[in-house]
Amino acid sequence: MKKLKYSLGFMILLSSIAYTQINDNSSTNFKVQLTVTERCEIQSSQSQEIDFGSIQRSTNNVTSSGNLNISCTQDTPYSIALHSDKVLKNTQDSSIQIPYQLYQDAGFKTVWGNSSEAVYSNTGTGTDQAFKIWAKINDGATNVPAGVYSDNVIATITY
Repeated sequence: MKKLKYSLGFMILLSSIAYTQINDNSSTNFKVQLTVTERCEIQSSQSQEIDFGSIQRSTNNVTSSGNLNISCTQDTPYSIALHSDKVLKNTQDSSIQIPYQLYQDAGFKTVWGNSSEAVYSNTGTGTDQAFKIWAKINDGATNVPAGVYSDNVIATITY
């Protein structure tokens, strides 16, 4: 019987040692990281084009508009500049030109261009936004030969 007690005690001791060794552990540290960036982009679309249509020579008060579609991450401050020659050039003879101006408002009061006082500034909403660009041909500027006149505008968003 004594032998059984010793055997039982020895088995309990061994099992606790084995249990302790099985439950030994090792640990380390690691980092969890995320980099959040701001982003803005101008979406290309034909609706951005401004078409004055067809007019008769010497027509005054010629206006039109188009849309500029942008998307910026929420709370991202941005500014939009429009770069152009501000003249429509005859596609057959670029020396024949019609001056025009781009505006931020339908009242043609706030010029939209690329100088610091002529850029449009706002803050991103995280969703697509459409902005109207208004254009007006200078009065008296359409007394030119018949033909097609055009200009290319570069829209730049800075954020």
